[in-house]
Amino acid sequence: MSQLAIGVDIGGGSIKAGLYDRKGAELIHQVVATPVHLTNDTFLEAVFQSIEPLLHHPGILGIGIGSPGPLDNERGILIESANMPSLKHVPIKEYCNQKFNLPIFYENDANCAALGEAVFGEYKHLSSLLILTLGTGIGGGFVDRGVLFSGYQGNGIEIGHMTAVINGAVCGCGQRGCLETYFSTKGLIARYLEKTNQTLLDAKEFFDQVESKNPIALEILNFGILAMAETVRSAIHLLNPEGVIFVGGITSAWHLFGDRLQQMIRERIFTVLNDRLIIAKGGNLAGSLGAASLVFQGQLNDR
Repeated sequence: MSQLAIGVDIGGGSIKAGLYDRKGAELIHQVVATPVHLTNDTFLEAVFQSIEPLLHHPGILGIGIGSPGPLDNERGILIESANMPSLKHVPIKEYCNQKFNLPIFYENDANCAALGEAVFGEYKHLSSLLILTLGTGIGGGFVDRGVLFSGYQGNGIEIGHMTAVINGAVCGCGQRGCLETYFSTKGLIARYLEKTNQTLLDAKEFFDQVESKNPIALEILNFGILAMAETVRSAIHLLNPEGVIFVGGITSAWHLFGDRLQQMIRERIFTVLNDRLIIAKGGNLAGSLGAASLVFQGQLNDR
């Protein structure tokens, strides 16, 4: 019998679920819009609607769920979400345990992305991976010899909230100088607005300005690359990974910053590390596949 897993990727606009086999092939998927009138109850009902159509297959080992944090992965509670501010202390795991007679695994979405890359990505042969997700914000995850490091209650490796600039720009978390205020969709757009009084809609518009050699956009990007390089240097010296892999929507513009970023990281780390450290763009696997990886890893850990 096939061994399958359901993965659920919770986002501010939609909840995406997929049924996967052990090779990472998606058999079926379901997408449910996040309710407009969002409460804990309507949100949990949407989660149910995303999962229920996928259950009619034999061999399902469990359900993995990834969401933005902060969260409590031990009790399975979404504490709150910046993109879904009306949600507070949502008992995701308890609810799913009541609805589905399957093991439930719950983690931060960046941790899910990291595990998905480590299990199914191009660099899965490496023994340890630091994964950075570059999107609306910046997330991070660390997998060592197949085991996800999630930190206390699942909130570890928040690399987007490491300080890149002392007393720098205000971050959405309320602190100043976080990396994601300089190298994320929100951060790049905010820095462009500060300098030009012009509002860009998304990262593509920002990188269009970069490609057209807009000097202000180039200045913002170059500083962002510097901030990223310094932060990743610190993370490399702390974790000593075999690979540093970048994923997420912003990596679609990798050709505009990837080479320079790699060069600046390598100039800053211990020279001996450059002999074996891999720095690369990942494959941007589906978030739901990363969540499904929680199930497959959980099965291995239980043996």
